Amino acid sequence: WSGDEEEEEEEEEEGGGYLYQPLSQEPEQGLGDAGPGLQERLQMLRLHLPDPPVDSEEENEEEAAEGATAQSSHSSIPMDAEHVELVKRTMASVKLPTLGIPAWASQISEEQWKDVVQRTLQARQS
Repeated sequence: WSGDEEEEEEEEEEGGGYLYQPLSQEPEQGLGDAGPGLQERLQMLRLHLPDPPVDSEEENEEEAAEGATAQSSHSSIPMDAEHVELVKRTMASVKLPTLGIPAWASQISEEQWKDVVQRTLQARQS
């Protein structure tokens, strides 16, 4: 039918130049090759993260001896008191959007909410 073909051509022109392109239904070949290709693309986009430093067994033993609360020197950021205060002031000025706060949240005090949470936690433990 030549009439149907003409209608299809008209619809394509009305689509603003966007054409449907079907995706391949064949499984991707060489899944083992996908890894390096992905890594290379991430590096080109500067999304590659360097490998974490390798800890020696001695360092791991020392860290374990220091306890769970001790921070290792390679993962902590050295900050003097001035920088600590700067971070505190900056974080204090951060305001989260109020769109996500439900109406009931503005009708209950912080202390009342803490009581509700505490009772709920105690009820779950019982």
